[in-house]
Amino acid sequence: MTATSALALGMLPAMTTTTTTDPAYAAGAAIGGLLGLVIALLITGFALRGMFKKAGEPGWAAFVPLYNIIVLLRISGLSPWLVLLSFIPIANVVLFVLLAINLAKVFGKGAGTAILIFFFAVIMYFVLSYGSARYLGREAARHPLGQAPQQGPGAAGSYKADQYQS
Repeated sequence: MTATSALALGMLPAMTTTTTTDPAYAAGAAIGGLLGLVIALLITGFALRGMFKKAGEPGWAAFVPLYNIIVLLRISGLSPWLVLLSFIPIANVVLFVLLAINLAKVFGKGAGTAILIFFFAVIMYFVLSYGSARYLGREAARHPLGQAPQQGPGAAGSYKADQYQS
């Protein structure tokens, strides 16, 4: 006799599993998740606030979700409309790579900083915000990575299209 026929005849107890969730646990998980979200938004906001101020943007914009991405794209010399790519899988990774490269450019940093921005974004936002990095302007995004003019007559804004051609 097989187990299914024995079960059908009532010889074996039915194996049913019931799970119940205590409403207190569910409420605690919801509150914990919301608290974690608020903490993450505050940490990211304080990280972006310094960069926004260096770029002449309002500091409060760093604390508004989605709008802070639009401002970050504008600071880095990219079109604010690219924020729509952040909702498309794989395209959002490409967008973040472009954003990391352009942020490194407009703050006068090189490829190493762009890689670090990609992998450790919030930490590098704090470094760019409160470190010695200077915002060179949106025009610096047109220069090759790590070759933006730092100061003086060749500073950002005086870019010549054939300046780096061989």
